[in-house]
Amino acid sequence: MLKFGDEQLGNVLTPTVYKDVDNQSELAQEEIFGPVATIIKADTDEDAIAKANDAEYGLSSAIFTSDLERGEQIASNLEFGMVHVNDQTVATDEYAPFGGIKNSGIGRFGTSFIIDEFTELKWVIVQQTKRSYPF
Repeated sequence: MLKFGDEQLGNVLTPTVYKDVDNQSELAQEEIFGPVATIIKADTDEDAIAKANDAEYGLSSAIFTSDLERGEQIASNLEFGMVHVNDQTVATDEYAPFGGIKNSGIGRFGTSFIIDEFTELKWVIVQQTKRSYPF
């Protein structure tokens, strides 16, 4: 039970970190919705990008770096619906297009993005008076 002063906040799941995970393992290839982190070694930025993109899912990812420009460059190459630089992968904003790509999710949620995702734009016009045609 987590406590803050005298207030009980509820049960907290203990986080688990797996190191030296093989990128082709089930642990690396499946979406895990829980307090689990996998550490997969990469030799270069390009190797890290390739390993991150080598999955059928693409919901959310995070990059932690002291070089923000480099972090943004890496983020632009990642195949995820959301990429967070120096923030947690569950960060959200009510106006952001929350959602994944590949086999993650069913589109984008958040303000106008949800409307675009679940509707088809169509123009319908109704002529209320009789129109004369030249034929």
